[in-house]
Amino acid sequence: MSDIESLFEEDESAEGSSDYKINPSDFADIFIVPSDWTVSTLRSELVDIVDLEPHFQRRSVWTARAKSKFIESLILGIPIPQILLAERKGERNQFLVLDGKQRLSAIKEFFDTSNEGGGLKLQGLEDLSDLNGESWLSLKESHPKVVRAIDAAAIRTAVIRGWQRDDVLYEIFHRLNSGSVRLSPMELRMSLIRGPFVREAIQQTAECGNLQRMLGLKNPDKRMKDVEVAIRHFAFQDFSIEYRGNLKEFLDAYCRKMNEEFEVGQKIKAVEKLEKLISVGLEVFPNRSFSKKFVPGKDGFEGAFNRAIFDVLGGSLASEAVQKAAQDDPEKFYEVYKSIFSNTSFVRAVESTTKSISATKFRYVSWYALIKKEFGIDLRLPVIKDNA
Repeated sequence: MSDIESLFEEDESAEGSSDYKINPSDFADIFIVPSDWTVSTLRSELVDIVDLEPHFQRRSVWTARAKSKFIESLILGIPIPQILLAERKGERNQFLVLDGKQRLSAIKEFFDTSNEGGGLKLQGLEDLSDLNGESWLSLKESHPKVVRAIDAAAIRTAVIRGWQRDDVLYEIFHRLNSGSVRLSPMELRMSLIRGPFVREAIQQTAECGNLQRMLGLKNPDKRMKDVEVAIRHFAFQDFSIEYRGNLKEFLDAYCRKMNEEFEVGQKIKAVEKLEKLISVGLEVFPNRSFSKKFVPGKDGFEGAFNRAIFDVLGGSLASEAVQKAAQDDPEKFYEVYKSIFSNTSFVRAVESTTKSISATKFRYVSWYALIKKEFGIDLRLPVIKDNA
């Protein structure tokens, strides 16, 4: 398990296959076209045909050494895993990446000569150690045979065409990554729901020190789980979109709405408010216990961040009145929080079937009612479908 995975409570509250409503008929029109390209062809067309935004590259999972080893594999002719693309609906020869984004990003960076000195400089190579320190530009001058080998290297690629619903791609994406390091659906959402809001959210959350501290991160999460936490909070605090029990559809609808309303160059004001409320939470909750489950019998906190708890705790602290109450009497706020875990129904609502309408509503209603009782503050509930 990766470090970031261990920081998140496995409470079923993250997006997963249960959110993707797929029928066998959804796959009826899909067909896969083998489309092997040489590196020479791919690098000349990569920018124009494949969506690899710089905001993603800044969160690249691969290190410079890993990228260099990949380029070395191309030179040596070592087989590499297949790249899987999906053609965009209504945009012929425009693709989004389902599997292979790191490999394509490495190619793009290596051949990027827009910066002075060229793109990626090879490092950490063992089989071709004499190429360490070389860039694409310097190789063209000193190693013409290597240049020809790279250009002629074949990239096995398959293209999915004929898909009609986003859920199909989410399901394929989920299956590709289950059983290995589970990728955040935010990466796919960024490609499917392109727009100024999504791009700005990725960029601004990378600068959110409090958000990183709450999640136990030293840097922005390379799999964008910090972005997921932020956008999920924004969506529940938006009050214009109804939550109907499907987290994927809820977050998609919010991102589409915000992309339409958001202007390029604008800043997301909610990010600053998120940073403030997390700051208060980190101040009030000792020993990094903010947004973690309290276990009354053990008189302690479980060690992992819990998304479902942050939904309601962060929702309440979005209120300036609640922030003030917590700062004025942090010990009381802390004890009130611990007391809600004596409610076994609340505990169940943060431990199992957390994305259901009833569990989601119960968490908010229970915590907000306790805030009203103890601090006299009325809070507005998110818009959640009535399933009475």
